[in-house]
Amino acid sequence: MARSINIDLQGGVVPISQAAASLAALIRRAKVSGQPVVITQKGYPSAVLLNIELFEQLRAMAMQAEQAREQHG
Repeated sequence: MARSINIDLQGGVVPISQAAASLAALIRRAKVSGQPVVITQKGYPSAVLLNIELFEQLRAMAMQAEQAREQHG
């Protein structure tokens, strides 16, 4: 089942220095909230931390899209 992904631009974006210092807490936050955490480097989005369930959903959706493209040419 697909869910809406809304990134909390106040608490859902952290600089890489903070992410390195509080990785365990950020993993817990992503797991509990189900929302991604955007990690910035030099002020620019650089990576996204996802809980495993959301990652698996996105991976399954990508695989389905790829199979659909292969079937239709």
